Amino acid sequence: MPDPCGSQPVGGDRSDLFELRSLLYRASHAQRQLMHPYMASVGLGTGQPKLLSYLHRFGACSQRDLAEYYELDPAGVSRMLDALAKKGFVQIAPAASDKRSKTVTLTAEGERVARAWDAACREEATVMLRGFTDEERRAFADYLARAHANLKAYGKALTGSAADASAAPDAAPAPCEAAYAAAPAAGTAPEGVPAHA
Repeated sequence: MPDPCGSQPVGGDRSDLFELRSLLYRASHAQRQLMHPYMASVGLGTGQPKLLSYLHRFGACSQRDLAEYYELDPAGVSRMLDALAKKGFVQIAPAASDKRSKTVTLTAEGERVARAWDAACREEATVMLRGFTDEERRAFADYLARAHANLKAYGKALTGSAADASAAPDAAPAPCEAAYAAAPAAGTAPEGVPAHA
């Protein structure tokens, strides 16, 4: 499959950026491959574990809270919660303060599954971060949080300026062009990321 950003990076050779994107994808894929069998063994489908984990950590909440926290489509969250309710993991009831809103709580079985899932996630994180110092773990978390914030801000800027962009197509670079323009020169990959020729 061709690179969605095009075959020639803007601003010169940026193979280190390709490596970074590839490493992020591969780490995410390895995590999913590791956790999917366990997820299925406790009766959870795609996307459902994070909802149980949120409820286990924060307690009862609205469907809207879950959708906003995980930046998901509310209708998709509603479908996942309906499936969790059918399995007996959550209870969905009208909110006391607003009958149009729904409150979601874990059942006893949902608590059991959430605890088991969270234990599996702790084990997975221990394996994933093996050999990292406490300082490196904090830095890694900071890098991920900053990358997420950058992407969210850029996405909002793109969607917020859609009308302006159609009037002046050169006003904002395409997402990949902006990333390439801001990326370090080839061979100067971020610390901890190998720079390959």
